[in-house]
Amino acid sequence: MANFDILLKKMLSSGIRPNTNASREWFRKKIRETSINRTSLLTDSARAAATPITGNMYCYSYDPKFAKKLPYYDEFPLIFCVERTAGGFVGINLHYVSPQRRLLMMSSLSRIASDKKYDENTKLRLSYAALKQLSRFEQFKPTIKKYLYAQTRSKFVKIDSNEWDMAIFLPIQKFKKASSAKVWADSARLGK
Repeated sequence: MANFDILLKKMLSSGIRPNTNASREWFRKKIRETSINRTSLLTDSARAAATPITGNMYCYSYDPKFAKKLPYYDEFPLIFCVERTAGGFVGINLHYVSPQRRLLMMSSLSRIASDKKYDENTKLRLSYAALKQLSRFEQFKPTIKKYLYAQTRSKFVKIDSNEWDMAIFLPIQKFKKASSAKVWADSARLGK
């Protein structure tokens, strides 16, 4: 993913470390200048994964089984895999909260990172029990979703840990039946 690599190199040359408040602010400003989109993410075969691994971040195309019954849903989730279940997995879909709330969530989640290197081996030590221990757990509730493998419409695209800060600001959500603003407002009410 050349665009991610270019942004990361620019950030590092500016003396900013990944997964810090300074890097998140830097990425938020720079992300508007990039051409990263859903198509470019899905065509990056080097990042393709057959199934998500707990603690890693992924994006992918999804068509919910009960789409007709849902008030709204995201066809392009950006998730941290929490746990695998029979026929699927539970994930934290960061798209369900505003970019500002994603910053707060990433700050909380960084406390359960496996290390502070943010390299190819870094992942979150995630489980539902670990989430409940976070001080901001209530804010996570609207983002916790169950996904079925049979309903995925693409390979999973793994986002490396040194790119998490960039990914949370990408405008790649694809909500159906409601606007992003409506979804974020609902999540803010539920997450109090």
